[in-house]
Amino acid sequence: MIDPFVLGHLRENPLHAFAKAFATALEVSLLLGCVGINRGIGPNPSIQRLNFGIFVCILLLSAFAVSFLFLTVARYSEVLEMNQEIGVLRVLGASTGFMLELLYQDTLVIAILGTGAGIILTFAVQWFVSVEFSGYLTLKPAYDCWPISLAVSLIGPFSGAALALPRSTKQGIKEALSAEE
Repeated sequence: MIDPFVLGHLRENPLHAFAKAFATALEVSLLLGCVGINRGIGPNPSIQRLNFGIFVCILLLSAFAVSFLFLTVARYSEVLEMNQEIGVLRVLGASTGFMLELLYQDTLVIAILGTGAGIILTFAVQWFVSVEFSGYLTLKPAYDCWPISLAVSLIGPFSGAALALPRSTKQGIKEALSAEE
């Protein structure tokens, strides 16, 4: 069950939530695309097909690494911006575990939506590749990697949130108790 605080936070910033889900979808699509290309190369590929597949995989993995770091840093900065809400929760008696659970739920909602959109985007890319690059590249679906892509889309943002929480809590308690408006 998703906490009402988490749903309220997502409803307050729908554009921000959409951007996070879209970035997660791109990250998942890059990862699944790379796996699909590796599976699509086949047992006896031509040199051109092998070189093109390796080149595209290197590009996709580089873009995946950048998007993974982007999502981690974005979540870190987002939690730092939520310091007043976190401070109020802490002053009211919320434990660190409870706040981590709220951050995990928020990350989980975004990751599930983003992973679903990423899977759909991967199928669209698979169709495009089969139409435009059928001689050089084959993208096979990687159904068994869907849970792995969900886990990867959770790891970055949740670790960024967990790293920012102590700093945000400390600063948020000061803001909550100072009563500056």
